[in-house]
Amino acid sequence: MKKIFALMAFAALVLVACDNKDNPKKDKKDKDEDEYVAPIKIDGDFADWAKLDAAKVASATCDANANHTALKLVKVYADKMYVYVYFEWDTDQTEFIPDVDHTPFHMYINADGDATTGGYGDQWSDACTDILLEGGLYDSNGLSSWDPSGFLWTGEANGSGWSWEPDGESILSGGDTPGLFAGAGVEGKYEISITREIFPIRIADNFSIGFDIQKDWETVGLLPNGAVTEENPAGTVPSLQVKTDK
Repeated sequence: MKKIFALMAFAALVLVACDNKDNPKKDKKDKDEDEYVAPIKIDGDFADWAKLDAAKVASATCDANANHTALKLVKVYADKMYVYVYFEWDTDQTEFIPDVDHTPFHMYINADGDATTGGYGDQWSDACTDILLEGGLYDSNGLSSWDPSGFLWTGEANGSGWSWEPDGESILSGGDTPGLFAGAGVEGKYEISITREIFPIRIADNFSIGFDIQKDWETVGLLPNGAVTEENPAGTVPSLQVKTDK
């Protein structure tokens, strides 16, 4: 009987070995499917953006006839782990003065992807921002990692005005959530990552987003934007639609 069990065990080992021999890539494939490799490294070297599938990157460029033209280009790529943002700005319009200015940069995120919730119609026509992120690009030493505060919309649905978390209370405390944000860049170019898993609210697979850059707390750049016309004197357009690459 022991000999029979031994023969059966040996046969099973042979079958497993043959299966692995016939499918040498099986184990590697399973491992690769579970292993995430970040497509963008936040290091101020933007070459990896060119390697992305352009069809999966949402982008907006500045309209020459817009009201606010300091933001020149923005790109957004989202995957299951991160939301990545790259942008360029006109340094002449946002000249940095050390120890005086930190150049505010804002993201306005329609996190649930629902155009009937959220608000802030002051800068985008769909008025559906759920959360505002506000942080400076500089500190006293120059360009720094972006570490914003976060404010939830508290006004009427699709409303306007500065109606954020009561009394300006942030739902994010700078530096208290390591790994949530990262930012790096050079003068006039910058990239940011947002870690979805630890973001304070869920970001849907399909969402929208808008951006502005300021000087002395006045907007000088805005994307997406549109041309100023008689029918649309503010050049207002909808926020940028982003689809997660799954």
